[in-house]
Amino acid sequence: MKKYFKYLASLAIIATTVSCTDVVQVKLDDGSKLYVIDAFINNMRADQKVRVVSNSNYFSASEPDPITNASVVLRDLTTGKSYNFSYTSNGYYVYPVNVNDTISRVNHQYQLDVTIGGAVYSSVMTQKRPAIMDTIISQKNQPGGFGPPASDTTTSYSCVLTAYDIVDPNTDYYWIKTYRNDTLFNAPSDINTCVDGTGGPVTSASRDTLEFSEPAILLGFKSYRAYNTCKVEIHSITKETYFFFVQAFNQINNAGLFATTPENTKTNFVSPKDAKTKAVGWFSMASVVSQKIVVK
Repeated sequence: MKKYFKYLASLAIIATTVSCTDVVQVKLDDGSKLYVIDAFINNMRADQKVRVVSNSNYFSASEPDPITNASVVLRDLTTGKSYNFSYTSNGYYVYPVNVNDTISRVNHQYQLDVTIGGAVYSSVMTQKRPAIMDTIISQKNQPGGFGPPASDTTTSYSCVLTAYDIVDPNTDYYWIKTYRNDTLFNAPSDINTCVDGTGGPVTSASRDTLEFSEPAILLGFKSYRAYNTCKVEIHSITKETYFFFVQAFNQINNAGLFATTPENTKTNFVSPKDAKTKAVGWFSMASVVSQKIVVK
């Protein structure tokens, strides 16, 4: 998916021993070659993309090698319809979407098949219902108030999301993406997820919808200037995808005195038992609602 997930699928444990006088050099295993599949598909009226690359070295800082000869097919198991993605560049396979239609629909089940060298790597996911988007509110930042303080010469603004979750026994999981002037905030700390719009499941309430709450609605505490645009997308995701993000966030921000042992990030792709090369990565289907405002 995003840039900061590039090497999550192949994290390795590095063990070193250092004393005050001696340095012990440890030879590290480069690790096995892996196929990494990045497949976050949604119902937006825009081209849908799947990226397929290989990651042959755990510790390399170079860009992963694109896989150019794969077959990428999305199958709607509910209707029996298939969508064939075509290779473009840099590992991306694209399905062009008509602005008046979408290839993903609520409550449909989908299977993504990625075939490389005769081996078929598959994953199955279900499309979830969308949230209810209301509005985005911009407000001037005040010293000591919400958001970064305004400078002496230029006023800064913060934006707050108003959205609603449907209250019933079904738990909904959301990934909130925030943009400034159409540029996505995609640092590791910008992963913004929530359950039922809050910190946890809500199965009963006095109303049939529940308003999203902090910290999700604060959109990462980002600042804006007058006449910037603020765009927000709420992606309705599965429980499995939500916990994928939780694990990814914890691994990316795992540092400092109390850091824990790194672990391999989950994958929902199934590799054939006889495949010489295994596949990792994640497949997600999402329902998206979005809105954009001009800050002023």
